[in-house]
Amino acid sequence: MVEVTGIIVAGGRSSRMGQNKALLQFEGVTILERIAAVLGKVARRVIVVTRDTQQYRELGLETTADLYPGLGPLSGIHAGLSASKTEWGIVVACDMPFVQPEILQALLSHATNWTAAQKVASEQKHAQREQVPFYENDLFPQSTQPALQAVIASVDGRIHPLLGVYHRSVLPSAEQCLRSGSLRLIDWLNSLNVHYERAGEWPGASLDMWKQAVFNMNYPQDYQLIVKQLECTEDVSRQKGIVEDEREDM
Repeated sequence: MVEVTGIIVAGGRSSRMGQNKALLQFEGVTILERIAAVLGKVARRVIVVTRDTQQYRELGLETTADLYPGLGPLSGIHAGLSASKTEWGIVVACDMPFVQPEILQALLSHATNWTAAQKVASEQKHAQREQVPFYENDLFPQSTQPALQAVIASVDGRIHPLLGVYHRSVLPSAEQCLRSGSLRLIDWLNSLNVHYERAGEWPGASLDMWKQAVFNMNYPQDYQLIVKQLECTEDVSRQKGIVEDEREDM
């Protein structure tokens, strides 16, 4: 896999939820910690982008502030990539509690394959230049930015810009959009070279895993539903464990 920085976009106001979504708890940990732990399996560094860098201090997570506060998720992506030191950043929204490592690996696999292909092409061009006079090197144009700039999740025909991998080359266009007030992520993505990773195409992640990954919580009832589902899952697992223990005792 390519070296990547994990970026959690947590700068929203959570107005529909009525409280900070990132600090809601599942199984004894906050959603933010849950997502950070998953990102930590594919990225050495995880950054939380937020309006207030102090509010998550007790969680021990690295934070960075929006450079263009109040301008929505595009601002969060921009700030996260600006703070990263790797070519690629993998972005997850703070209200996607069911993102799993397999989903992140599916997104990263395309970026990894492209990076490997680019390296081979670069080595071939270098070998060709060494075989021709220096004054003919202009025949080999230099690329100023990578052909691939983002890999975005696509589930059931709907794209999810806050679950994707972005190359740092998107920063100039993101900043231009922020300065001009053009904040729609779809419009911005249309200006980039994007690969849309369709759910089910990568063998390591099932369609159900993709659908769970892109589920995001907006309202209190969404959170309550998830808590009940987790409780039911735990009860089933507990009962299964009891049955297995009884069988072993027979």
